Amino acid sequence: MKKIVIIGLLWSSAMVYSQENNDTEVIKDSLKTTYLDEIILIENPLKKISHSVIAIDEAKKNSQPRTATDLFKDIPGFSIQKRSAIASEPSLRAFKYEQMNIKYDAGGKYVHACPNRMDPITAHIIPEEVHKIEVIKGPFTTRYGQTFGGIVNIVTTPEIHTNNGLFGEIQSGFETNGNNSASRAELQYVKNKFNLTVNGEYREYGDYKDGNGVETPSGFITKSYSAKAGYNFTDNQTIRLDWRQKFGDQIIHTGLPMDSPFDDSYSLGLDYKWKSVSENIKNISFKSYYTFVDHLMTNGFDLDDPRPNYPAIDARTPVTSNSFGGRFEIEHQPNEKLNLFYGLDLDNIYREGKKSVTANINPNTGEPFAIPTTTIAEVWQDATTTDFGAFTEINYLINSNLAITAGARIDYVTAKIESPDPGFLAIYGTVSDKTDVTFAGHAGLKFNKKGWNSQLSFGRGVRTASMLERYIYRFEIGSDSRQYIGNPDLKPEVNYQTEWSISKKMKQFTIGTSAFFSYMDNYITGVLRPSLTGGTSCGGAAPMAPKQFLNVNAYQYGFEAFVDWKIIENLSFNTNISYTKARNLSLKEPLAQVFPMAIRNELKFEKPKYWLSLRTEIVADQNDFAPSFAETATPGYEVFDFRIGYKPLKNVTLGGAILNIFDEGYYSHLNFSFKNADLNNGYRIHEPGRNFSFFAKYNF
Repeated sequence: MKKIVIIGLLWSSAMVYSQENNDTEVIKDSLKTTYLDEIILIENPLKKISHSVIAIDEAKKNSQPRTATDLFKDIPGFSIQKRSAIASEPSLRAFKYEQMNIKYDAGGKYVHACPNRMDPITAHIIPEEVHKIEVIKGPFTTRYGQTFGGIVNIVTTPEIHTNNGLFGEIQSGFETNGNNSASRAELQYVKNKFNLTVNGEYREYGDYKDGNGVETPSGFITKSYSAKAGYNFTDNQTIRLDWRQKFGDQIIHTGLPMDSPFDDSYSLGLDYKWKSVSENIKNISFKSYYTFVDHLMTNGFDLDDPRPNYPAIDARTPVTSNSFGGRFEIEHQPNEKLNLFYGLDLDNIYREGKKSVTANINPNTGEPFAIPTTTIAEVWQDATTTDFGAFTEINYLINSNLAITAGARIDYVTAKIESPDPGFLAIYGTVSDKTDVTFAGHAGLKFNKKGWNSQLSFGRGVRTASMLERYIYRFEIGSDSRQYIGNPDLKPEVNYQTEWSISKKMKQFTIGTSAFFSYMDNYITGVLRPSLTGGTSCGGAAPMAPKQFLNVNAYQYGFEAFVDWKIIENLSFNTNISYTKARNLSLKEPLAQVFPMAIRNELKFEKPKYWLSLRTEIVADQNDFAPSFAETATPGYEVFDFRIGYKPLKNVTLGGAILNIFDEGYYSHLNFSFKNADLNNGYRIHEPGRNFSFFAKYNF
């Protein structure tokens, strides 16, 4: 099997490539290894998925990412939404949450238990374990489940050593702003056809100061480990078992009304792949997973530092999430020009949890209640959703320079609740089980000749309403302080997306751009509903009008572009720009939570034993905001980072960084505001101010 090894920093939605100092592609033969976790196949032009990106950045490892979300910061088209230091998630263009299909190792997934999304999938993966991130921007594949805005695959599988023996890696880092520390160890044992890899990490982060000198509550402790065992039955048959656990402790969520005394998760995966089955059957693969998330959010119970409104108000919400699924796929190649993929996949999610609010003090008089009042409400209403899908995809090579791709899938989705809240029934009456049957597809044309690479793709992506959008009941989940009410009658979202990209690779330059347009039918968003005012507020104040999830029509368009310049042999400069504009046609206003135009630059000097990197991010003002979502305009900013790395010995790597060199006080348009705090209520969460980072790694 041939595999392109990504070791460069050029990312483009137009092409997938790798680069070394000599600016040539690096091809490795790995005949003994069967890779189970890559969704973007790049052995030849037939298998390139339209508008795909593979990203990895060794320089970023010179500073400690809080979570795997931080690894998305420099990928064009991506931005980060921050609710707290750990409850942050990537957003792609105008797509967020379940509008992106985020997986790890091409099959596994974590489903957050918390309705506030304190525990997204990126919070459960050891960041240093991530070897690359694969992205398909848009509904341009049908092989990996429902796809509305794109596919993200976080690859954590290590490179397996080809020699027998024990191998390892130990690393540790420290940051001054918050007294943050992160340590990790990895051991790998290889014996003939068997291999075992064990990872473990410990992170302890404190409160940091932003560029204005304001302290941001952001502490957390995580302890995680993973174990992966693989066995090659033959040279072309591999099975692997993947087990991982994460334990979160004393997690502070600045932008949310409650914190987490604990957030624990468990995951088990079983993968099998059989290559070169016959002359025409190239691959048969099977992937399965099971994950469980156990989460508690509270404003005071079992917290070292309770919220200011505790114990006047005692709010607790224990929730759990169970999910399992898998996929089966056959790759069929009847001739050298045609590849066919077909298979089945399944995802099942079950959540449960109740919200308990006890009022000990009358918020209007400040006097204790003679008898405290307690209100208990269903959060998930014991909800279950099941998605069973069937798919097919073809790639046809017209000639050595031109290929076409097309795919289709059908999904049968069911959703139900077992314990409906009386208030929910008062709104909707009898809530029966829901069934959606959806169809999605795409077609694309790809051209590659003499350094030119161009793709034109059309896709129809479909996503049924998430469990939260259907069944959440009077819970604060948005960037505002309003409660949300689910809608079991939501129609599936449909994204009709067109994207064109072109790039040119020259001797010293690589340039490229992509442009996209999406019309989104039945887009799901929260809309203010004064007629549904009622229920309780965790803060004890009079209830505000909630938001209800409704279908609207919307569109978005934009572009991404990049230039990479190899100035001299070891010195390079690259820049990229991304811009998205999105509008809610039904409400005649911009769509909510859309990141403004951003330009990212890097000047990098790299030698085998040392490297230096100067980066800057320039973000424009965001004056397109959604009043119905309680958004406001946000100012732009400029941030500079400097990173350095050095290898004093063959097996030792040292690194350092000065992040936010000029101590800029800034925040993203997507960041939440402080919630339920003594000071700074309404103050948007700012990013850390100047921060010195140190890093060391030893391999053996």
